[in-house]
Amino acid sequence: MTTILAIDCATSRSGLALVKGGEVIAETCWLTRHNQTVEMYPRLDALLKDAGIGLKEIDALAVTRGPGSYNGVRVGMAAAKGFAFALGKPLIGVSTLEAEARRFMGTNRPVTAVLPLGHDYAVAVFEEIDGTWNKSIGEQAMTAGGLIAALKPLTILTGDIPERLISALRESGNDADIVCEAEVSRAAALGRIAKERLERGETGSAASLQALYLRRPQVTPPRTPRDMTGVPGRGVIWDMDGVIIDSADLHYRSWKDALEKRGIQMSRAQFDETFGRRNDDIIEHVTGKRPAGSEVARIGGEKEDAYRKMVRGGARFFPGVLELMRSLKEGGFRQAIASSAPAANVALIIEEMKLSPFIEAAVDGSQVSTGKPDPEVFIRAASKLGLEAGACLVIEDAAAGVEAARRAGMAVIAVSNTLPAARLMAADLVVGSLEEVEAARVLELINSRAERPA
Repeated sequence: MTTILAIDCATSRSGLALVKGGEVIAETCWLTRHNQTVEMYPRLDALLKDAGIGLKEIDALAVTRGPGSYNGVRVGMAAAKGFAFALGKPLIGVSTLEAEARRFMGTNRPVTAVLPLGHDYAVAVFEEIDGTWNKSIGEQAMTAGGLIAALKPLTILTGDIPERLISALRESGNDADIVCEAEVSRAAALGRIAKERLERGETGSAASLQALYLRRPQVTPPRTPRDMTGVPGRGVIWDMDGVIIDSADLHYRSWKDALEKRGIQMSRAQFDETFGRRNDDIIEHVTGKRPAGSEVARIGGEKEDAYRKMVRGGARFFPGVLELMRSLKEGGFRQAIASSAPAANVALIIEEMKLSPFIEAAVDGSQVSTGKPDPEVFIRAASKLGLEAGACLVIEDAAAGVEAARRAGMAVIAVSNTLPAARLMAADLVVGSLEEVEAARVLELINSRAERPA
């Protein structure tokens, strides 16, 4: 019987499976938190040993080819292509969305698979028609509104579904069933799809298989030569929530629970408008009145305690963050975090995500008197690094943060993790992912702003 090794690293929910004759004989799934390469290969070695199978006994390789994290897709594709080439075995690439949806084959209902794509979503729809698994809507990028409009009656919605989409579904009155757990893992589903394609002769090779990117990653070859002179005395100041870690849904849930206990309702739109601001500003925005300091302490303390419990073991990097931090450090940039979050949150994220090798200084909400869009938090961060404001670049995801950086006289890159790019156009550069940013580009932006007349 044919043995297939399925490699699924396209998103942070990663997995490996050995499928023999259509049955899963071994599998492992995990949440990638730092680096797919570092975390995948030891698990692959353990999987093969536990199953008593050597690589030479593998008959074919299967891999999720995207959409997903650029780095995740790249790591999975590179591993699968390398094994296929070295072993001389066929290679089957499967859309991440198809593998996601296939877990619900047999329900006799349409299945819409969703993955976050910046502020939009990667979407595909599958259903069984006369016993045949069909793709009724091919892989494409959709806004939340477009996705909701495309949902068929009795649809099962699955994938990585952020809280903001759940809120939009509730507000629209759509009755789609959100089901993210299934008896079959995505890696196992990938292996079974690969078996069927292998039997039909639908295979590829290391040379022919291409990744599926709904938005081509804008990672361009470096210009020759890239001028990296002037790096000494340059700094990068990172916002934390919504830039370094994907924490918006955790914050929303903890805010919503803390406020509802006091009879206060917070909509997702209100949360999005205030995300990244100080607790007193957020409470005032929602209630319409300035809260007393004691009230801020009680509500904020309860909210932050709940948030920190969720963060431990549950925080994850946005794509490209760790790679950019490493390249900036190697390039001689000094780095700091400047966040409106409480000191305990900032310290927890630095510890939990192992950021100490990169981050030299941190400014939290307790160290400033006025929150963003006031520039105080960024000016203090630059001071802690021993740098002038004009020698620094800020990385932000919120309009208030972009404005604060501009008012501080700093260059700013905005990443559309939480807001549409159109809301961030005041930045010097707007990107969909930090995978698009190189250290040399950071230096160019700092130098360009420093050269402008005051």
